[in-house]
Amino acid sequence: MAEIIGVSMWTLVTLRWGGWRNVKKYYATILYFLFCDVLYYYLSYNHRLWSITPTPPLTSEFVALIGEFIVFAGTILLFLGRYPSNQFFSIRWTGLWVILYTANEWVLLKTGTFVYEHGWTIVHSFIFNIFMFIFLRLHDQRPILTMILSIPIPFILIKLFSIPIR
Repeated sequence: MAEIIGVSMWTLVTLRWGGWRNVKKYYATILYFLFCDVLYYYLSYNHRLWSITPTPPLTSEFVALIGEFIVFAGTILLFLGRYPSNQFFSIRWTGLWVILYTANEWVLLKTGTFVYEHGWTIVHSFIFNIFMFIFLRLHDQRPILTMILSIPIPFILIKLFSIPIR
């Protein structure tokens, strides 16, 4: 039920405040975000560090992932659609999103909708969220550079958390 409430709220907020008129501009960054998520699930299929645990009435991880994709697309529209031009405010804006995502994850952990495994913790998620939001903004500005800088990240996670490659 937490997924349904969360995705519904996220959708309503995105509909109200998302940068819809610039959706074409953010489309590539939405795809980048979704690709990275799918790559994570593919590479860590048998050794997840974090995962969604569907709670009733949802019974399929696939359905929960569709909700995740909706939230991620909304995140890009909200985060980039209202990104401040002032450097001081842009740092604060990014920090706000890191805190928002980390707090959301903590709530999902407490409701049993999200689980950590193999040594992953909320601290790891906080650090990951910092990099994630920096990379999302960077992808909006310099997509090729972002993709190049993104290449080592899966290898670092594989090494740090002993993720077996299938």
